[in-house]
Amino acid sequence: ERFTAMQVKPSKILTVATTGLVIAIPMAKYLQVPVVYARKERNVVMSSTYSATFSSKTVGSKRELLVSTNHLDEEDQILVVDDFLSSGASQDALLRIVDDAGATAVGVGVLLEKVYESGRQSLSGYNI
Repeated sequence: ERFTAMQVKPSKILTVATTGLVIAIPMAKYLQVPVVYARKERNVVMSSTYSATFSSKTVGSKRELLVSTNHLDEEDQILVVDDFLSSGASQDALLRIVDDAGATAVGVGVLLEKVYESGRQSLSGYNI
């Protein structure tokens, strides 16, 4: 309903490989748009990528997210989808990848928000 009211429909959903796919796939089916996922490791066929690092509380170290430049372009309207919102670090990394691609982020959707964490506040600088 949000996208209907805004008259903006995402053209793609961007998520993190494995963890975000649980919610991204059914959402993409509902919205009738493709899913693009960011990998945590470079694949052999990924010659050119957009990348962003973030600090992972789960792993306890810096991680890198990679998306092939073949999958995002300037015309894309991107909905970032993930399973959890805690610190907002991984969603911020995905939003930076969207920006690097010249695409437009139209929103962030999560299954569960850890309201005692600062994730929502850390993403408040984005106009979404």
